[in-house]
Amino acid sequence: MARFLAREVEPFAEQWERDGCVPREVLRKMGEAGFLGLMYSSQHGGAEADALTNPVFAEALSQSTYGGFIITVLVHTDMASPHLHHAGNSEQQAKYMPGVIAGRTITAVGITEPGAGSDVAGLKTSARRDGDHWVLNGTKLFITNGVHADLYFIAARTGTARHAISMFIVEKGTPGFSVGRSLEKTGWLSSDTAELVFEDCRIPAANLLGEQDKGFYSVMKNFQTERIALAAMAIGHCTRALEMTLAYVRDRRPSARPCSTSRWCASARHARRQGARCAPVPLPLRLAGGAGA
Repeated sequence: MARFLAREVEPFAEQWERDGCVPREVLRKMGEAGFLGLMYSSQHGGAEADALTNPVFAEALSQSTYGGFIITVLVHTDMASPHLHHAGNSEQQAKYMPGVIAGRTITAVGITEPGAGSDVAGLKTSARRDGDHWVLNGTKLFITNGVHADLYFIAARTGTARHAISMFIVEKGTPGFSVGRSLEKTGWLSSDTAELVFEDCRIPAANLLGEQDKGFYSVMKNFQTERIALAAMAIGHCTRALEMTLAYVRDRRPSARPCSTSRWCASARHARRQGARCAPVPLPLRLAGGAGA
């Protein structure tokens, strides 16, 4: 991963920040290198790695100094495509997973709305069955990869009960589905963030992902994967920041003396970072039901 970052990302990512997105060619190269399907079935091109591999990958990826690039990848690998991996039937996985793993099909997940974020049960986007189709209406907000994704996993209300929510597969270009606007941010500029709009968006009934009215529980399950990935991302950022700080204080000599106090502070932070690295380790094992859970 370090070699890939040094060769393919760090020299070019400043331009991506200005462009507002990560080039597709870079994501395809990550797919070719096997980075986008570590936990997925070898039948579709994945590596079938163990439960600890993904957080190790997320931490290594987060050695990049460009958060927008990092989150573009992690949303695809750890936040959006796992919905297909966990809930997709054999036909859905055969149709979409090879492209997802290869980096040809970039994914996003639509849960957050103007009035509902972590309160998933409060979302208002609706899906109504109409013969052989579902009809989606509503708006999603702050959706990472929302502008440039090819495949979206959308949470919508399918019943009157508080948790009667289902997940749906929506392809880019589906009539009635549009990107309302690309949102401006103060950071992570190479990560596109969007408002998604569904106006009588008709999708085939076969695009229901998992069981009807059980999507709330799918979202809750996948939130655990997301949180582990974000914890690993934070540790990766911390590691890189410490490396850059130590390199700076080694060379800086105010008043003709080395920055010994700064070095001590950096060493203390390094010790805390090492402790933080240990904290998330049992979690993937518990989710996978592995030994040591």
